[in-house]
Amino acid sequence: MARCSNSLLNAGVLVLTVVVLGGRIWLSNRAATTDCERFMERPVIALGVLLLAQQQHELPVSYATAGGVPCSDFYFSGKKMRAVVHGKATKSEGCARINLKKRRSQTFRLHRVPPDVLRVILSQLSFKEAARTSIVSRKWKRLWRCYPKLVLTGDMMLGSSSNAAGDHPTWNKTTFIRRANSVVRQLSSSSATLNKFIVKFPLLQSDADHIDRWVSLSAASRARRIVLDLCPELEKFGDKDQMYSFPLHLFSVGGNSCVKSLCLGFVSLNLLHQLSPAGNTNRLTILKKLTLHKVSIAGDLQSLLLECDALEWLSLTFCSLQHRDLVVQHQQPLQRLRHLRVLHCRLQKLELQAPNLTEFEFANHQVPLVLGDCVNLSMASVGLLLPSDGFDYACTKLPVALPHVCDRLTLSMAIRTEAPLLMKGGSVFANLRHLILNVDIDGCPKASTGVLRLACLLELAPVLEELELHMYCANTPFYTSDLDAAATSPAARLHERLRTVYMTGFYGIRGQLELAHRILRSTVALDRLIIDPTRKVDHNFRNQAYAGMGRTMATLCINKAQFPGTVITIL
Repeated sequence: MARCSNSLLNAGVLVLTVVVLGGRIWLSNRAATTDCERFMERPVIALGVLLLAQQQHELPVSYATAGGVPCSDFYFSGKKMRAVVHGKATKSEGCARINLKKRRSQTFRLHRVPPDVLRVILSQLSFKEAARTSIVSRKWKRLWRCYPKLVLTGDMMLGSSSNAAGDHPTWNKTTFIRRANSVVRQLSSSSATLNKFIVKFPLLQSDADHIDRWVSLSAASRARRIVLDLCPELEKFGDKDQMYSFPLHLFSVGGNSCVKSLCLGFVSLNLLHQLSPAGNTNRLTILKKLTLHKVSIAGDLQSLLLECDALEWLSLTFCSLQHRDLVVQHQQPLQRLRHLRVLHCRLQKLELQAPNLTEFEFANHQVPLVLGDCVNLSMASVGLLLPSDGFDYACTKLPVALPHVCDRLTLSMAIRTEAPLLMKGGSVFANLRHLILNVDIDGCPKASTGVLRLACLLELAPVLEELELHMYCANTPFYTSDLDAAATSPAARLHERLRTVYMTGFYGIRGQLELAHRILRSTVALDRLIIDPTRKVDHNFRNQAYAGMGRTMATLCINKAQFPGTVITIL
């Protein structure tokens, strides 16, 4: 009998879920809905979870409401399950309803759900939906304060149609602060622990009184994931003097920090006085992810990194460092660091020990780069900022800094067409299998040696299997079919592993034609060469006529019959 009842209960949950999903679609198609109807969109699915919870707690089921809207009355009698829908009813259904009213004082009500079950159901909703539960019952008026995620964004506080950088930025800012303060004020009396604390809105140091109140709440609530993104809507760095000063010391007091992820945007960090002295217990002991975007850092960032014993992810993008050298001493390596991203921070040197590093992203001018023995490094991306020629740096410095990269290396740089065809021997990418080159070609269009140098990269990757070469020619192309004999003659060394080459931005200039010939004549196992005149680099394609001429020059100057073992495709 019990097994049959369980089967009937599961069947009832399934039927209810189907009905609920249909009702959700119906509600989503209506132009105007009430608060109760909007609340019905997802909490009714949580009602199915509630029924399962009732089964686990061995509670009788007779009556349920969702979002303030009465649902069907379910009651069980032996092998039968009946549903009495509110409204018109037959005589037999009316009798059943009378019997339900007699037992109502002894049956289960929705507001009698155990608090731990309610918290689980509440955690499955969004912040706005959780707040709407206050209209369901008087006893649920403050239930949303147990919600484990505090999300304060422009869309949340102002609505999706608002734009913080629109016609009324002052009104938007004032309204956002007022509503955020109202939420924080109500949460201050709660002792609930936050899993997430997220604030995304363009604010400045002049709003520090309000931001301090929000940040203090996140520290008092022992938030595990903190996101404070105050970046302006417009893509600009802004004035450093207007940045909010983030109180990092609030999250490292007492040696019992709960922060696992910290993401900061458009704030200032004063590390001169906030960090604890050596040997103190005030440390960010469990911080695993640190993301800093447009952050002004005063003091030594190394001191902060050494406090993060469990750090696995470090991202620094468009940050301003007081000390342009980011150096972590060899005696104290970042043992658990897996992902490192340093983009556009104007460093003069990057040196750290991360023996377990697996992913590395770097965009900067040509500076000394020392990463130690990262034997597990699988993917790396290096962008050498314009306008200097980066070929020599890529051939001499990068193999020393990243000798163990194996799966994929993405290299973005600029080259000059007039550069001599010289290459210094040295270290190689001994394990690299996939190389992606994003190259800006500048200089005299009649010169070709600077472009032909790219074929020398094959010698730096002896086990390379796939080469992607995305080119962008800044100058007007110069077309000629008179190629250098050195490029069209057999190569002295043959590459034995390369199988696929994909070239884009192929305008058909002399340097590109010679490079294609050199690659074809330098490989033994090349299966496929794809030539695409369309550019893949992040620039607008100025003239489609260049693509047509590139296609014509490739067809004219590359004789497919000379390379019978390679499938040459010209798109």
